[in-house]
Amino acid sequence: MTISEKNELLDKMSTCYNKINYLKTIAEEKNEIDTASQLEIKKKELKTEIDKLLRDSYLNWDEFTAELNNKLTNLNKKLEQCIKEIVKNINFVQNIVKAVGYIDDIIKVAKKIK
Repeated sequence: MTISEKNELLDKMSTCYNKINYLKTIAEEKNEIDTASQLEIKKKELKTEIDKLLRDSYLNWDEFTAELNNKLTNLNKKLEQCIKEIVKNINFVQNIVKAVGYIDDIIKVAKKIK
């Protein structure tokens, strides 16, 4: 994997990280303290994985595949759709649950890259 490919992957994870911050802000504005706390935990988990990958960015990521890259792209799209619905006040709780599930999947992808 080239450095450019690694940077693209890290950008996708950073996009998710930023989306978590946005969701957390929405939850706080809605006074959904438990949800905001849960999102903060997920944000820290993803940050830990991003930091590990940044630290190891000059090592060979043998486990990286186009499939993982595509999965990150699709998960970010699904997460973005949840955010749009949350902003429109459509099924807040249901969309938060889906969003957290997508975030968990993104964290799992990050953990697979070694």
